[in-house]
Amino acid sequence: MTDVEQAAGLLDVDAKFFQPFDVNDPFNDDARLEGFLCQKPSHTYGALALLRVEGRPAPQRIFATPKLHYPFGKDGSFHFPAIHTAHLYEKLDGTNVLAYRYQDADGRGRLTYKLRLAPTLRNSKWGPFLDYWRELLARHPGLPGLVEANGCHISFEMYGARNAHLIASPRWLSSPPVGTRSKLPTC
Repeated sequence: MTDVEQAAGLLDVDAKFFQPFDVNDPFNDDARLEGFLCQKPSHTYGALALLRVEGRPAPQRIFATPKLHYPFGKDGSFHFPAIHTAHLYEKLDGTNVLAYRYQDADGRGRLTYKLRLAPTLRNSKWGPFLDYWRELLARHPGLPGLVEANGCHISFEMYGARNAHLIASPRWLSSPPVGTRSKLPTC
């Protein structure tokens, strides 16, 4: 079985939606991670089919934060679904960061963080996201413990005046949790 066939089996997604990755995890001694990132616009958007950790087989699926669909079309018309109740929250526009755990080939769990369409957190031409996140972790040392304490992956929205986006924020840099993703068994 090829790597892409294995990834397709892990996520039950056609191979045409995969982008291969071979990156180092900056939160785990630059551990090498190899696999595929899913770009299918569905609940698997941003999910990882992680195949190898440090060059050793460790196949597993990591579901990410799916993109939220807005209830309006490009023409500005609203398309609300039929509902009985709604809970409304302020929409903070920023950069999605998912805190997730993966296992190495020896079964040791490792905590790391990813952007929606990247397997790990990194600095890029779009912004110094890795540097910002390290700053937030230094200010809020309890954040890493949330994943273990809750038994699930946790999604954050990193926003603030330093993380330039389409909205202006009075905060310099912040990152409240915006949701969780149940930890699924590894395959």
